[in-house]
Amino acid sequence: MNLDFLTRLYATSIGRKLVMSVTGLFLSAFIMFHLSANLLLLKGAKIFNGFVGIMEKNPALPLLETGLFLIFILHILMGAWVRWEDWKNRPHGYERRKWQGGRTVGSATMLYTAPIILLFLLYHLFTFRFVDHSMGYYEMAVSAFRSQTYVIIYIAGFAALLLHLSHGVQSAFQTLGINHPKYTPWIKIAGWFFAIISVTGFTVIPLYFFFGIDAKTSHFIIEIMH
Repeated sequence: MNLDFLTRLYATSIGRKLVMSVTGLFLSAFIMFHLSANLLLLKGAKIFNGFVGIMEKNPALPLLETGLFLIFILHILMGAWVRWEDWKNRPHGYERRKWQGGRTVGSATMLYTAPIILLFLLYHLFTFRFVDHSMGYYEMAVSAFRSQTYVIIYIAGFAALLLHLSHGVQSAFQTLGINHPKYTPWIKIAGWFFAIISVTGFTVIPLYFFFGIDAKTSHFIIEIMH
């Protein structure tokens, strides 16, 4: 892949949409990985902190984090560019949306959910990533999930992600050319299914700790043992 190809790719509307779609699918895959890792919180401090410790010792971690950051920035830039073009050519916008399968709640709110997700991600990073980790990642997460304010912000952020993914996933496949009357309805259903499963998983975790289910479960196990 040479520089000339990249220049020509970004110079066209379809090229920018392709970049936005591919980066979006990469980020969707990361969401599933991140969810899998977060579900280890339900296994307790030893397992979760052990997993984080293994990740931190991985010499490729800085490279992976840098790559993820660049993918995220590309997705934002291309998304903003495409939306600006849609706004600039808004007299024809309805025809494009109709060709893509009509308006949905997800597509109608993409312009609003994107900045909400960005703000939530920044808040999330400054809560967990760019802080002192001496108390342990598990302990940090549980402490945050005991806070009503953080839980509300957390759930609101993932509610925005639910709407964003519900349209973004199926739209990405359509942009990549997977658009057929026979398969498109199933792709839309799969997009909603992926969005609901992902967001439900992320939402269950903070509620589990906020309502003290972890403490109640531990107390119940101790009573059974005695």
